[in-house]
Amino acid sequence: MAAKNSNIWNALLRIYIGLFFLHAAYFKLNQAFFTNLHNKLLYFSNHDPLWFYNIFLSKIAIPNAFLFAIFIVMGELFAGIFLTAGFITRIAALVAIFLNLNYLFAMYWISPSELGINLTFIVCELVIIFTDSGKTLGLDSLF
Repeated sequence: MAAKNSNIWNALLRIYIGLFFLHAAYFKLNQAFFTNLHNKLLYFSNHDPLWFYNIFLSKIAIPNAFLFAIFIVMGELFAGIFLTAGFITRIAALVAIFLNLNYLFAMYWISPSELGINLTFIVCELVIIFTDSGKTLGLDSLF
């Protein structure tokens, strides 16, 4: 009985995180996000104390900001759709971890809440990976 209940809670956690990513992607589907990402990345690069991420931002992400905007939206849509549907759940959770790690490295210094939310989501996504979260209330149960 307890294992069955934990599967339901894991599935609800998976669905919540998926809906969160869909919500985040929805608000990025506008011209302002694509045109302003360069300035946001430049701001993060100028304030980010992590030397390795600062190098990544200044040498790779900022010169290709429009391409990275597309990657961010596509990653959030991929994670959101597949986590919500419970299809290829572990791969979708890995994409979500990758996104949250990048958000963490870019913005952890802004406030404790930026650090906390991204670390919490990474732990939740690890729970999704190491459980059969997609097999309860999800399409992974069909395979």
